[in-house]
Amino acid sequence: MDVPKTNFLEHDGVNIAWQVFGEGPAEILFIPGWVSNVDMFWQYREPRAFFTELATFARVAVYDKPGTGASDPVEATPSVEQRIDQLLAVMDAAGLECPTVIATSEGGVTGCLVAAARPSRVERLVLLNATAAGFDPRGRGDMTEAEYEQWLAFIHRTAVNWGEGLDGDRWLAGVPNADAAWGQLQRACATRAVARRYMSAMEMGLTAWDALGAIHQPVLALQRIGDRVVPIKAARASAEQIPQAVFVELPGNQHLPWAGDTAEMIAQIRSFVGAPPPAARAERVLATVLFTDIVGSTDQLARLGDAAWSAQLSYHEQIVRDGLERFDGRLIKTTGDGALATFTGPARGAQAARLILDALASQNLHARAGLHVGEIELQGDDIAGLAVHVAARVMGKAGDDEVLVSRTVRDLTAGAGLHFEDRGTHTLKGIPEDWQLYALA
Repeated sequence: MDVPKTNFLEHDGVNIAWQVFGEGPAEILFIPGWVSNVDMFWQYREPRAFFTELATFARVAVYDKPGTGASDPVEATPSVEQRIDQLLAVMDAAGLECPTVIATSEGGVTGCLVAAARPSRVERLVLLNATAAGFDPRGRGDMTEAEYEQWLAFIHRTAVNWGEGLDGDRWLAGVPNADAAWGQLQRACATRAVARRYMSAMEMGLTAWDALGAIHQPVLALQRIGDRVVPIKAARASAEQIPQAVFVELPGNQHLPWAGDTAEMIAQIRSFVGAPPPAARAERVLATVLFTDIVGSTDQLARLGDAAWSAQLSYHEQIVRDGLERFDGRLIKTTGDGALATFTGPARGAQAARLILDALASQNLHARAGLHVGEIELQGDDIAGLAVHVAARVMGKAGDDEVLVSRTVRDLTAGAGLHFEDRGTHTLKGIPEDWQLYALA
């Protein structure tokens, strides 16, 4: 997918950077945590793959909260009301009427608050490795006092030393040279002052805990079991306070949602928003493709009349089927006055084409055939791919009773006892480059 344009909207004197991409049918608004830079999302393989996958089934908007990423710096952390208003402004700018809100990390607080306060604008809520309670001790769940204090100290240390990459192994689990990578990511996403302000807001009581019971939309809470940034015990405690929340534990220890294996996470989100499952990946195989066509069929129909021409077409179809059966060909479809078939080998395809054309000529039906070898996509009972188009164009260059093949077929049948005559170089409509074609003797 192409990198989406970064847009800016001004809200209360602050410019907010945002992007929108994907075609739907679902609508998604993504709320990041402190680790956010809409431009950098597309510079690294994992976040790019994550957002590209969301875009296959949704129109997605993502933004940098003021003070983070490409948005304006701020002197004070936005209040709860400001956070909700900023989010709604992004929705409006992106043309999202009532999207599924996906919130990760510290963005979980804002996601829960907007779902509770603006239910007409939020259809569903997804929490990805997210904290909904912040530092509210009521949200610690089954964490012991010691575990809870250690977690608070870890988050405090992260903000105070923002930009230095401390505890990179917790934030970027499994990444080589994690501290250096984490430090670089911190510096690209927020200044130390902003990180401290966002952390201070949590320490001063920013929480969605009291609003959780007022969230009546469907909620999906996805939490990696080994996440050391947002403990699973805290995530589970918040989900238990939301009336319609479904809590799903995912394997892994990565905190950033796009890190590690995302297949199950994406599948859960796709199903939750009601998007259809992804289309089965087409199987691609190498095959010999044969096209045949009766020459001058329109003129013959006018000359013979409907009844006689129908009888001729019946002869044609039976001859084609007999020829394919003899050389282990597979009939893909008939076109009335022609056929499309495949073979596992080019020599068999060429011999079948010659046999079919000679048999048709004995019935006063003159036809032409084109052969090419290439990779095709198996689509149920049909086939697709460039090789199919090439074979059709090769057939279009053939004369009456002529089997015309691409150079690929000629080369791959070497030693099969077949003889070809050079028919020169041709331009095939809609196919790149010139093609050397040969006629089967």
